[in-house]
Amino acid sequence: MQDTINSINERVAEAHDDIVTFLRDIVAIPSMDSDIEAVGQRIGEEMRKLGFDEVYVDRYGSIVGRIGSGPTILLYDSHIDTVGIGDPAQWPWDPFQGKVEDG
Repeated sequence: MQDTINSINERVAEAHDDIVTFLRDIVAIPSMDSDIEAVGQRIGEEMRKLGFDEVYVDRYGSIVGRIGSGPTILLYDSHIDTVGIGDPAQWPWDPFQGKVEDG
C-alpha cells in the first residue's frame, strides 16, 4: 500500500505546475447560479488532454468520461459551480484569478 501512496505522491509532484494551471483556469471561469457550461467544457478539455477515451459534456456542464474498458468502475461526483462572490470591493484580490501565495 505504501508503494501505491508513494507512486501517487510522485506523480502529483511531477504534475504540480499543470495541476495549478488547471485549477487556476477553472477558478477564472465564473460559475455562479448553476451556470456551469463553460467550466464544464474546460474540465472536459482537460479530460481529453489526459487521455480519456470518451468525454461527454452536456449544455448544463454535466460531464461523463471513460478511461479503459475493464471491469472496475470508479465514479466521481462533484459540484463545479460556485457561490456568489458578494461585493467585489471587499476582496483583497480578484476572486477569479486563483491567486497563489507561498508556493
